[in-house]
Amino acid sequence: MASSSYPFTIVNHRFVLEMLGFSDAEKSLLVSTFRLTGRRTFSYVDVESVDERPDIYLVNADNPDGIRQMHERSPNIHAPAVLIGREAVGPWPVIAKPIHWMRLFEQLDAQMQTALQERARRSANEQGMQWNGSMMRRAVDKDAPPPGPVEVKPQESVLVVDDSATVRAFMRAKLAPFRFDVDFAEDGETAIDMAQAKQYTCVFLDILMPGMDGYQVCKRIKSSPATKGSAVVMLSSKSSAFDKFRGSWAGCDAYLGKPVSEDDLLSTIARFLPSARRVAQAILAKTA
Repeated sequence: MASSSYPFTIVNHRFVLEMLGFSDAEKSLLVSTFRLTGRRTFSYVDVESVDERPDIYLVNADNPDGIRQMHERSPNIHAPAVLIGREAVGPWPVIAKPIHWMRLFEQLDAQMQTALQERARRSANEQGMQWNGSMMRRAVDKDAPPPGPVEVKPQESVLVVDDSATVRAFMRAKLAPFRFDVDFAEDGETAIDMAQAKQYTCVFLDILMPGMDGYQVCKRIKSSPATKGSAVVMLSSKSSAFDKFRGSWAGCDAYLGKPVSEDDLLSTIARFLPSARRVAQAILAKTA
């Protein structure tokens, strides 16, 4: 058993992001995945109201309506834009589809790093000047100092069960930047004991392991009152319809093929964060 827990805290800067030209389904996927950035140095949250002035814009460059909305908002060096699509529009960087999440996060970070430097330079040059709405990002800035960084601690625990050292190293490298509390097990029996002793938001479970296989482990986890709340994601190089059916029959919540891609990993785990589940439950309650 191994663990990559993070006993320390990280400094977090929170930015308001407005999405332009995306469908409701695309926005839902983006919002759920952006929740992962809450555990990074730079985090991004969706704009909550029409009165909230965004720090950065995310634009669907393949949608003319999204481009039109972007021009109406006039992004600039203090409040930049990042585009997703086939072609560049103006000076703003473009991320190709399908979205590579880490590339998108890194490009947002780069734009906001430049924006912060420009805001700091502007602020230094404007000392003593009277406040006006065109120069500050939000109305609340009039009477409040710029929000300082906050400390963010690891929140959710994740268990990776795989007898492959290569897979465990990959999962450690990809989950570590998001400050998950990650534990590892090399066989099913150990995984069941660990899941009984500690609550995990998500269990990534290999199917082919020595001793008890992943299907048996999944059934045990999902049949126990102490562990059935954990999301189980099966990992396997077998991706036939029958294999996926067996995983569903065993009670798994999702199925990822090996080798696991970084983008599939991030979008999958984002679905099972408590915050994402609360949003889904709220939507279902409204439509009931």
